[in-house]
Amino acid sequence: MDAPVTPASSLTGRLLPVLGLLLYGLFLAHFVGAYAGGSDPSGYLNNARLLSEGRCVAPQRLPPGLDPAALPPYTGVPLGFIPDADHVTMTPTYPMGLPLMIAGAAAIAGWAAAPGLLIVLHSLAGLVLTWRLGRRAGLEPGWAWFGALLLAASPVYVFMSLQAMSDVPALVWVTAAVLAAWWSRERTWLAPVAGFAFALAVLIRPADLLAFLPVALAMGGSRRRWTLFVFGCLPGAVFQGGFNLAAYGHVVTTGYGYVSPEFGPANIGPGLLEYLRWLPVLLTPLGLLALGLPWVGRRASRLTATLAVWALAFLVFYLFYGHTHDDWWYLRFLLPAFPPLLVGALLVARRLTARLGLVPRAGWLAAAAAAVLLHGAAWAHHLHAYTIGRGERAYPEMAAWLQARLPPDAIVAAMQATGALHYYTRFTFIRWDMMTAAEFQRIAAACAAARRPVYAVLFPFEIEDPEWRAFDQHLTGRWTRIGAVRAVTIWRLDAPPPP
Repeated sequence: MDAPVTPASSLTGRLLPVLGLLLYGLFLAHFVGAYAGGSDPSGYLNNARLLSEGRCVAPQRLPPGLDPAALPPYTGVPLGFIPDADHVTMTPTYPMGLPLMIAGAAAIAGWAAAPGLLIVLHSLAGLVLTWRLGRRAGLEPGWAWFGALLLAASPVYVFMSLQAMSDVPALVWVTAAVLAAWWSRERTWLAPVAGFAFALAVLIRPADLLAFLPVALAMGGSRRRWTLFVFGCLPGAVFQGGFNLAAYGHVVTTGYGYVSPEFGPANIGPGLLEYLRWLPVLLTPLGLLALGLPWVGRRASRLTATLAVWALAFLVFYLFYGHTHDDWWYLRFLLPAFPPLLVGALLVARRLTARLGLVPRAGWLAAAAAAVLLHGAAWAHHLHAYTIGRGERAYPEMAAWLQARLPPDAIVAAMQATGALHYYTRFTFIRWDMMTAAEFQRIAAACAAARRPVYAVLFPFEIEDPEWRAFDQHLTGRWTRIGAVRAVTIWRLDAPPPP
């Protein structure tokens, strides 16, 4: 017969979680690929570079012989930036929380290591904080670590822990803010820590303002705690307001611009279907037990109310978002809600086992942990979650190939690769997707007159997808393929398009 679960104060109970975290960290370190890749990763790394240089705008790299005011606005603007009114500079789109941390880490570890190191450390911190949340909610150590395991095995958590994205850091700092707010009831000095964590969460993603609801419930009504909380928020608020003012001309304006069209009640139905389809996969079916939190909450009303409000704030908000139902990995926006969902589900599971008279056994917990790991591994393999880091490596490899083989004065037509080109190279590039064939003809003629060769860097979808069709709709002329880096192809313009 299995022995009953013993307290984690035993040596084995203390060492197993540490060993698990170490192995998970090694796994992430092996697969991580935090490079300046597509729009988001390159945007964060380019922003970090800007911050390290003390700037909030950057010059565009424009082709020669043409009046910038006569060019399409996005001609020299990479993904992750928007053009300024002067037609020669550009401003970042993405929030500055993650870039700020990357810039700080780069000052210590260097630019090559900082992004990956930062993401891996945040991923490990997310597991520890989920465990701490479970312990704070009253779960025994074994139950609490099981919640961390559920998070670690989630395909979307793995997927977002292997690239330079803000979703896992958002989870970490939202969870830290709620926990510090709750602990401040016993240790008042943690109230400014909660404020600092909350402000950083909002710097990472403005929608993390939603965390104010669970933070307020956790904090309580103490005027002193709230004063200290606001004091902790001030550095982040001052930085955000100052950056917005310098970059966008207004304290509350962000690079996202007007986003209201992205939200609407028409998205609720498709969003709900996406939740029903993917949350049992990303949280395992056990995560659905969080629906029973009101049943548990009759004894611990403030605690369960905090967990429920926390989870519901993000779940409801992103139901209205137009991209939530685009694909499974868009549920990454819900990651800040995963800790309360998992802890809430385990509170319900523990209550159910007690109501049924079942005594948890060590063997049961081990079997459940094995099932969770198998479930997560199978789905992560099916969804190619492990390979995203390897795929991101194509961007710096492509940039290195270009720098080794193209002349320094080359003009590169690109779209998906523009963020990486801006970060890794000094090439002048043009956004082919932001110009008509006639506009490209004019730019190509100016490049020919200046004896500047023109090349193109294209991903498969940019050539094959009917929505893009680079050569058919934009890059007219005679092109010769001169090389490839994995699936990325490089082309040379041999005959400019006729006028």
